Amino acid sequence: MRRLLPILGYLLLDAAMAQSGYFQGVTPRPPDVYPLDASLTVTRTAPEGGLPNVVPAQYTHVTTQPTSRTLEWANLTVLNNPSDYGANVASYSQAQKTGRGPTWAGVLELQDATGRGGFHALEIDAYTTGPSPFPGSMDGDRIGLGIILGRAFNTGPKATLDYGVFVAPTGLNDDEADVNFGMMVWSQCRFACYAMRAGNKLAYEESGAIASKFDPATGRWGLYNGEQPLFEVDVATGELRVNGRPVQVTYKD
Repeated sequence: MRRLLPILGYLLLDAAMAQSGYFQGVTPRPPDVYPLDASLTVTRTAPEGGLPNVVPAQYTHVTTQPTSRTLEWANLTVLNNPSDYGANVASYSQAQKTGRGPTWAGVLELQDATGRGGFHALEIDAYTTGPSPFPGSMDGDRIGLGIILGRAFNTGPKATLDYGVFVAPTGLNDDEADVNFGMMVWSQCRFACYAMRAGNKLAYEESGAIASKFDPATGRWGLYNGEQPLFEVDVATGELRVNGRPVQVTYKD
């Protein structure tokens, strides 16, 4: 999915585009509001200072009853997309961070006061039809969850994130929570249930020193301590190496 800023740049080139359904509220209209042809635009300009209270630009509040049987959804967005073109999105949230304050593009929080009945803090439903093409084909990959990394505003040096996926208890306190399975793949995997780029490591502790990897330069898979191979297997010949030295294997009938 292309970033929102480049897409908006193309849209703003059209000077004839009008904006309808603007709701100003109690604060003046910000000068950097995109003149999108939106059915409804809601803006808010935060005042200087103030207390660290939550002040939403738009607030939806729904309360169910213990006997409610209706399917109450606090927010629903539907995109009907028969187009063969464009990059159409049902919901897009963007946070432009230009200060040092912690920033979240999106947060989904679920508080379960019962401990029963199960819950999904985030559920991604990806339905399609028929077998998928080979990954990377011209028909496009089918991705249930995609994490795209890059440089802010397409400028500056190469960016590095500390964690692609981070699972931790609140405050990094083990007394807060455990997980039964850090990652579960229940479906049949066509090629592999886990795959990574050749040369990358699979670490077994938090420093990343004790790890295993496949080295495409040597054609060997091994267990490493840092960059030192402890145990290696040549995936073409089956040759074994311990501490970098070949090991003679004697087979028994």
